[in-house]
Amino acid sequence: MSLLEVRNLHAGYGDAEVLFGIDLTVERGEVVAIVGSNGAGKTTLLRTLSGIVTPTAGQVLFINRDVTGLQPHLLVEEGIVMVPEGRRLFPRLSVRRNLEIAAYSKRARPKLAESLRDVHELFPILKERSDQLAGTLSGGQQQMVALARGLTSNPEILMVDEVSLGLAPVMVSRVYDAIRAIRDTGMTIVLVEQNVNQALSIADRAYVVQHGRIVLAGTGKELKSNEEVRNAYLGLEKLEEETL
Repeated sequence: MSLLEVRNLHAGYGDAEVLFGIDLTVERGEVVAIVGSNGAGKTTLLRTLSGIVTPTAGQVLFINRDVTGLQPHLLVEEGIVMVPEGRRLFPRLSVRRNLEIAAYSKRARPKLAESLRDVHELFPILKERSDQLAGTLSGGQQQMVALARGLTSNPEILMVDEVSLGLAPVMVSRVYDAIRAIRDTGMTIVLVEQNVNQALSIADRAYVVQHGRIVLAGTGKELKSNEEVRNAYLGLEKLEEETL
């Protein structure tokens, strides 16, 4: 039994359909990357799985239970937690308060002290900066707060949207080190990324999305060596890095 199973999922905004029959599975304890170009439908997929966007057709099964169309707070109670694109912190609240707020759900509240201890072990800098306003941190540190906030929600599955967006290459490496540390705790992770090289390097399995459809699937290693993926994505990333 898969932890998460998505069957023939359709979704969009108003009359504009964005996802056209998405099928995917996520097994417990693995990292699954959803990659593709900007506008491919990756973020819409995560927003649909987290309840922000209501699907127009299809089914989402979580631990073999139908959770299709549930509201976001109910999905968080189930253990489906998203770290949104752009971090979305409370900039005028302290790092500690940002993390405490994440434990609002019934499943997370009793474990707050344990969760804070765990995220401070993963991200020692956040313990040092507990009293600092979140908005005054560097971009990479803010991304660590966003990841830690997701973990404080006590997820069964952590869905991370565009974790490297807007970060300098050195900070991207540090944030991916943090994701590896989270993976090593046994956490199941769904990672949506435009940085295809980084995502495939960490993924057990991956799906390539184009125009709202999955066009390729395989292990991270298989897709990283796939000629079509290399030509479409990895060469462009290399050019962008050299330009920087």
